[in-house]
Amino acid sequence: MADEFEGDRVRSKIACISLVVVLALSVGGIGCTGEYGPQTTEYSLIISSTEGGTTVPELDCLCAEGTETSLEAIPDPGYSFIGWTGDVDTIADVNAAKTTIIVNDNYTITANFYEISATYYTLTLVVSGNGSTSPSVGQHTYAGGTVVPITAFPADGYRFVIWTGSVGTVANVIAATTTITVNADYSIKANFEGGTVTLPSSDVGTTVRGAIGEEGYFFPSDLQRHSFFTGAT
Repeated sequence: MADEFEGDRVRSKIACISLVVVLALSVGGIGCTGEYGPQTTEYSLIISSTEGGTTVPELDCLCAEGTETSLEAIPDPGYSFIGWTGDVDTIADVNAAKTTIIVNDNYTITANFYEISATYYTLTLVVSGNGSTSPSVGQHTYAGGTVVPITAFPADGYRFVIWTGSVGTVANVIAATTTITVNADYSIKANFEGGTVTLPSSDVGTTVRGAIGEEGYFFPSDLQRHSFFTGAT
């Protein structure tokens, strides 16, 4: 009888221990150290975007409940961000490209972009002297903000001097090859000058002019400099 009673006591202890373990597992988890810890609930955050931009983070992610996650919408050139849509109740500012979201459930959100209507302007190229340009002489149309490469090509016996006209956005007005940023209707002129000068006096002959510098022309000799400016030796 005593043995039977002792067996009942052992079985009762085992049942109590089992119940404690089950309750512990239902509330939390037993860690590697044997200690009980709270169970973490994770939710999915699915992020997408319309045409015209990307997001950070770009990929879907799993976040622990209550996690505050940064969001950023990055528009492509020619597009603008207009707002977040979807499960946006915990987004700090649905109209801000940079904001945050607190993940309390499975959320799906979208970054929305729209195409900006381009404004177009006319770029007119002309020449003074003998030479040509690229783009060619005439009128050309570009979207506002376009950076256009321009080049001046002097004819034989001529050299490029300077760009004049609407040159406020020309990168370098004294460079034959440069760029212009088209922000309005512009007209620019490529100026060319002859590379030789024939003087009136037959005794002097032809004076060869050198390169153009910031302070004027450079000549091979003082005699030619004097001949060019006075027309006499």
